[in-house]
Amino acid sequence: MKKIILLLSTFLFSINICYAKNKIYNMDISVYVDEEGNASIEEKWDVKGSDGTEWFKVIEELGQSKITNFKVSMDGYALKLKPWDVDESLSEKKGYYGLLNYSDRYELCFGKYDFNRHTFTLSYNLSNLVFNVEDAQVIYFNFIDKLESVDFENFSLKIKTYYDIPDTLDVWGYGYSGYAYVKDGIIEMSNEDGMNNDYVVLLAKFPKDTFKTKISYDKFNNFDDVLNLANKKSAADKIVIIFSIIFSILTFLIPILIIFLIAKIIKYNGYGFIDNKKVDKKNTPMFRELFTKDMYYVNVLSLLNGICTKETNILGAILLKWVKENKVVIKKESEKNVSLIFNSNLSFDYDIEKELYEIMLKASGDGILEKKELEKWAKNNYDKYLNIFTTIKTDSINKLKSEGHIYKRTSKKECKSKNVMDDTLYEDTKKILGLKMFLTEFSSINEKEAIEVNLWDEYLMYAYIFGIADKVMKQFKNLYPEVISSMNEYNVDFDTLIILNHLSTSSISVASSAKSAAQAYSSGGGGFSSGFGGGGSFGGGGGGSR
Repeated sequence: MKKIILLLSTFLFSINICYAKNKIYNMDISVYVDEEGNASIEEKWDVKGSDGTEWFKVIEELGQSKITNFKVSMDGYALKLKPWDVDESLSEKKGYYGLLNYSDRYELCFGKYDFNRHTFTLSYNLSNLVFNVEDAQVIYFNFIDKLESVDFENFSLKIKTYYDIPDTLDVWGYGYSGYAYVKDGIIEMSNEDGMNNDYVVLLAKFPKDTFKTKISYDKFNNFDDVLNLANKKSAADKIVIIFSIIFSILTFLIPILIIFLIAKIIKYNGYGFIDNKKVDKKNTPMFRELFTKDMYYVNVLSLLNGICTKETNILGAILLKWVKENKVVIKKESEKNVSLIFNSNLSFDYDIEKELYEIMLKASGDGILEKKELEKWAKNNYDKYLNIFTTIKTDSINKLKSEGHIYKRTSKKECKSKNVMDDTLYEDTKKILGLKMFLTEFSSINEKEAIEVNLWDEYLMYAYIFGIADKVMKQFKNLYPEVISSMNEYNVDFDTLIILNHLSTSSISVASSAKSAAQAYSSGGGGFSSGFGGGGSFGGGGGGSR
């Protein structure tokens, strides 16, 4: 129900249309707050320009705070500081950055260099981020304001301090649809949907004397004054009242609504076979042959028909496919650790594979991906990572629809579900189920020739999709030791492939846990950022492209 409310609030109140071509793919902000309440800030902007000469960020209404030590680098190379003139050309700003310091605001500026995709890293110090009220110490700051002339996709914000912040600390996020919570001693904020016309305000309440700051403001006597101001300049209070009434009514209707919604979703979006055929799992024979169609076809039919239940299972199959295609090379570091070495300037048959490849390459930092590096990236970017696999499923369904294998029903007699799968998919689904049964049971079959051992890699791809790769690999090793020699072509062995399987499953597990933690925290109150409130915070401004 929380998810449904999130979707409704996002749809009703956060619809944004942006025609700008300048793009910010991600803005990742790291903040460290020292014992004095001062902050060191680093922002990584993953951007691609289409016009204009510079990127910039406006920070104003700073109260008693000041910005110092501003620096910028691009793709790891330091840019040069110079007196900034916004009217200069693209070529004149190329490779430079500057700070405009007005009486009421700062403008952090840096040249676009060109219109290719780059990562700019901004770093600066911000004094007096923390201030005092009678009953607490507070951070109330607008870290990202509405950006001009850009298509802004995602942000993440992490705040560390000189001590580990307890998970019980009260935090609020304003201005966007997403999350604000504390985990492992760090305040984390991130969005769920696009960020066009959104902003990011953090309000955090610390116990008195946490920081050695003497800063205070006359307009705030106690913490309630700050909290009230955060809500006062928006429609948040009215929305809360409306939703409170709705929640009170829904308390009596939740069981009925859940059943109704589930039935509606299944009825409208469900998939069934033509003439309401069913795959009889008890009487389906084993199937030993391999499919001529690609693994994405097997994956989507497995998902649509309950042969596998996890969209993310296909990751292991994709990694093995890349090894076969020499897109990546497996490097065995030790008996318990492997790395993936990524080749460059590659072509891909599928755009989504290219996107996944670029994600992993970026996570590696140096083209050599270790298990911990992928886990760290997946934890910090769980939505983007997990959405890859949802997109793989959706793209496969759309392809089947374009080929006429899936279509809307004409009547319930044809199919009880809205989406009809034709006889081709019915027959192939039976074979896929039979193949899973065979791979699960082949070790008990009294036939040495039960499989074609030279096709071990093809069988293993399907085992990844079915979620039984570990079991199948161990059975291969015990029953067909001669297969090991055929693996030399790829410079791998079975132990290495088992570790590779762990690399893929661990990253998925970390991403899923991070998402669950964020949702669990937000469902408890104080963690969900509804997209309203935050007016009156320090650090307002704007920025974007010009």
